[in-house]
Amino acid sequence: NGFYEIRVVPEKGFGCFAINPIKRGTRILADSPLLIVPIAEYFQTDIQAAFDKLTHAEQAFYFTLHSAHGQDPANWPRRIHDSVVGRERQRIEEQHKARVGKEPSLISIFQTNCMEKDGGAAVFPNAARFNHSCNPNACFTWNPAIQKETVHAIKDIPAGDQITLAYCDTTHDKATRQWELKHYGFLCDCHACSGDESDSSSWAAKSAARRYRMMELQQETRYKRGKFLEFGVKTEAFVGKLLEFAKLMNEEGDYTARAADIYLDIALVCEQHGDLNFARLAAQKALQIIMDCAGPDFPDAKKYAGVVKRIKGKIEMKSQADREVEKR
Repeated sequence: NGFYEIRVVPEKGFGCFAINPIKRGTRILADSPLLIVPIAEYFQTDIQAAFDKLTHAEQAFYFTLHSAHGQDPANWPRRIHDSVVGRERQRIEEQHKARVGKEPSLISIFQTNCMEKDGGAAVFPNAARFNHSCNPNACFTWNPAIQKETVHAIKDIPAGDQITLAYCDTTHDKATRQWELKHYGFLCDCHACSGDESDSSSWAAKSAARRYRMMELQQETRYKRGKFLEFGVKTEAFVGKLLEFAKLMNEEGDYTARAADIYLDIALVCEQHGDLNFARLAAQKALQIIMDCAGPDFPDAKKYAGVVKRIKGKIEMKSQADREVEKR
């Protein structure tokens, strides 16, 4: 890959490091799946069936990927609640056995490396090499238009810096993130996790406050956005909350699809309220973010571009109408 090289990272296996400066919006990787499990709640048999379809070389490569096995059983619940029965109990038992097992297994490698794909999950051989950060400089997206997992820079990345992705929801607080990342078998040491949150002047403390507020805003707006936006249009100060959410994401350096969706909702609400100039600015921002984090060939980019075109058309029609009035 012309953008990065793989290096050994002490106590972390391998990582991907930028060879030259990488500009925000650059597609760093487009990766085909190695192994696909089409269902979200997978079992040993599902992974085995997919593994059996691989060539001997592909099977050998699969076992070179990182595995989060060998975890201390004391770090996990001692038992499964009696109310959990049947296949769900079997699924939990299989995955727990893989985590605490002494050797890598099909499941331990899959649950360490898989990424969401079309309602299921897949292992992508090159994308699997990127390490985690709660303040990543890149993001991954399944692009159904090209049938590949893409990795895009969401920040300018200096030469020599490690390229990182987020394995968890970065709006969550530190304790929740640590629980989510526990399944991967490591404790995050990024500057959001390792900094001193008790020092109010530290970046970690400010970041923690931003993430807490983002969680609040997510809860306050979740049923008034997207397909429920008609309720948001009618809610007083709704746009103000979305603008605050967008501002917090900007301060965190989060320019992912979540930010694009926020700006799109701002644009649509402003369009309904007749504030077309602000709607155009927000829609253009949404389009730029989605293209930067997923690429111009990502299917949703057409939707964003359509909103920009429609709002611009309305502005032009209004300007033309105003000119006609002036002529009279």
